[in-house]
Amino acid sequence: MTSKESDSAQTVPPGANVQTRHVGSAGVTLTRLRHSDFETLQPSLPEYTFSILLAGRSRPWRDIGDGLTVPKGAEGYRHQGAGILTPADTSTLWRVEGHHDCLIFSLPKELVARTFEEFTSRGVASLDRLTGYVVQDPIFAAIATTLWKESAKNGLVGLGRAYGDHGVALILARLAQEAERGPSVGNARGANERLSPASLKRATEYMRSRVADDPSLEEIAAAAGLSQFHFLRAFKASTGRTPFQWLQDFRIELAFGLLAATDVPLAQLALDVGFKNQSHFTNVFRRSTGTTPAQWRARSRG
Repeated sequence: MTSKESDSAQTVPPGANVQTRHVGSAGVTLTRLRHSDFETLQPSLPEYTFSILLAGRSRPWRDIGDGLTVPKGAEGYRHQGAGILTPADTSTLWRVEGHHDCLIFSLPKELVARTFEEFTSRGVASLDRLTGYVVQDPIFAAIATTLWKESAKNGLVGLGRAYGDHGVALILARLAQEAERGPSVGNARGANERLSPASLKRATEYMRSRVADDPSLEEIAAAAGLSQFHFLRAFKASTGRTPFQWLQDFRIELAFGLLAATDVPLAQLALDVGFKNQSHFTNVFRRSTGTTPAQWRARSRG
């Protein structure tokens, strides 16, 4: 068994494979757990946990103080993206049959509370609707897997931190939407809600001013005068891109001008426009344009 900075690794049975990484800037951790049949008691933890199935065929039983039961919809816990939410401050007895490969988010209570106050009519109380069920959505597995890979490359710095914040916000927003389960969500706070021109201008100007260092989602949202969860949804509705994608595209546009008009070495140029190093700059630039910065500079000068 392998583990990094994770108390949860102590709650799994011997022989399980466990790895933990930090994601984003809000204190979220993501744990990869691979195991077969087991039963274990997980002590009370101060975070919510959300376990997302990646692969395997297993049947989970769980006791969070209401007896050992199978969560409703557990027959779906054989499909990628099935998830089980466990409340914070709750000791949990798990009994799982079959092979199981999952990613587990540990989510600080304050972060969850802010999301659910923003997206639901009952706030954190609406979580009661999720704790007894298996929640199904393939997007959970897609986001979790992407964050797992990204955290190995970039960790808590630079683009890795921003990427993590965006991914966690999307996971929580989707959970809040599932918890609300009512037409009022679409009517009162629809996905097509857009930023006002003034808010959009403040957000984009702030990102331009911080291009050389990576602003967090919370900081960008504050510049727009909104909570980060409302801002993330409204920004994408307004621009067709997440703030992270917008900032990445702006960096490439900025690089075009500097490559054409200056002789700044590529290593320094990469840092000036907000990439962590020349290699990262080259990889992103190639994905965006189909060519390298050096090749683009040469062609732009005839």
